Amino acid sequence: MAVAGINTRDRIIKTAITLLWRQSYQGTSVDALCARADIKKGSFYHFFPSKTDLVVTSIETSWEHTRATVFSPIFDNDNNGLRQLGDFIHKVDEIQSDMLSHEGTYPGCPFGNMGQEMAHKDERIGRAIQKVFEAHCDYFEGALNRARSSGDIPPGDNRKRAKNFFALMEGGLLLAKVANDPAVFRDVAQATLLVAAGES
Repeated sequence: MAVAGINTRDRIIKTAITLLWRQSYQGTSVDALCARADIKKGSFYHFFPSKTDLVVTSIETSWEHTRATVFSPIFDNDNNGLRQLGDFIHKVDEIQSDMLSHEGTYPGCPFGNMGQEMAHKDERIGRAIQKVFEAHCDYFEGALNRARSSGDIPPGDNRKRAKNFFALMEGGLLLAKVANDPAVFRDVAQATLLVAAGES
């Protein structure tokens, strides 16, 4: 019985992650989630008292998956810091291009999309997204510290550089999403390492 419950909860979260990325918070109703997950509404509210509770859990779950499958393999190694940032750009481009190929639309950053839509409408969702953004910058700052130690970039405020790098990445993903064209992101990405390695 407990196993079935765990499976149902996980299915709800997985469905939410998929729908929220492909659509939006407002475009994803509880009814649609239940239908897609093949559950009754009572089961939904058994696990999640509100839609916000589900969305916050989905953000946290999605980030842990992204951390394990994208960030850790790239940044938890002995590669040069600037190479790590370059590998990250390439991985993001690969993921986004694959989604465009399979879905027909360029999805953009799921965390950025949710933040743009909900940061000022729901405080809990906004805090969850901000926590993910800070975690992104932790990884980027670590790579920049590594690059500074090896003499590849000049002294400076690497936290500020990390935030600048992140801002350009997010901006490039947003522009590419609007244009539905991965080339837009690639054009912006060319400038990110210059900004990251520049004076802060």
